[in-house]
Amino acid sequence: MTTRTLNETIERSSRAFAAAALAALGVMLPGCGNDSSATPPDSPPAECTGGVLEADLQAEPLSGPGVDPATGELLPPPEGSSYTVSATFGVPRPGDAVREKYVQYFGAIQAQLASQPGLLAIQLGQSPSCGSGRTLAVWSSTEAMYEFVMSPAHLAAMDAVNELLEPNYVVTHWEAASADEVTLEEGVRRIQASEARAR
Repeated sequence: MTTRTLNETIERSSRAFAAAALAALGVMLPGCGNDSSATPPDSPPAECTGGVLEADLQAEPLSGPGVDPATGELLPPPEGSSYTVSATFGVPRPGDAVREKYVQYFGAIQAQLASQPGLLAIQLGQSPSCGSGRTLAVWSSTEAMYEFVMSPAHLAAMDAVNELLEPNYVVTHWEAASADEVTLEEGVRRIQASEARAR
């Protein structure tokens, strides 16, 4: 069952945010061909959930206009303000048809994210053992995040999420006043807390 946060607004849009998990899966799906060693499991192991950090998670560094190019660190938010951070977790459904559809949707989302106003940084990660992908996105505001959610590329992917991802996809977002609260580990902790509230 899909974990959703208790906030009604998030609940209505969690399927939409889940489409952003497709971006993380782009790190992994191109390598999932007929080579059985590269193919994720047909069904993810029970411990492969949004609230458990994968031991073999491979993550790119944060990148984007909000990252200091000299240090690779996220720049602090303007004084007295905060970032909106979204985190996703998803596992693609098996099969060539899924991969073909995924490539179509991922290309459109990737192009949208490249020029999306308000997107300050993004981090993608994937786990070979779980066949899972994670995203961490940093937004200048909640409004900026929702502008992406309502973009044509994202709306199209949103409609296809249940075809492309296993039903254990998870999404959450939070406000972060410091860069210390913007990590994949913090995303896992927030997802774990939302899963606990949903029980």
